Amino acid sequence: MSTLETSIVFTFVLLVLSGLIVVPARLCADTAADSRYITDEVLNDYEDLISPERLNTFFTGLSENYRIIYGSLSGEAADEEE
Repeated sequence: MSTLETSIVFTFVLLVLSGLIVVPARLCADTAADSRYITDEVLNDYEDLISPERLNTFFTGLSENYRIIYGSLSGEAADEEE
């Protein structure tokens, strides 16, 4: 094998290896940028839906439902023990 053939093969191998490194890295960078853009769009579109007042109302209702269900279950368990 001559020096020219060796250098051509070596250059091709280096190009393939650099392609295997650069293409996935660029894809990851593009994906990260897209996800940041989508997250910003969603938060801007639904800013009024995720207000602190609505969140508090949601958690208060969830807590009340839990108390009702847990209270009825614990009341039934106490009746079974007697």
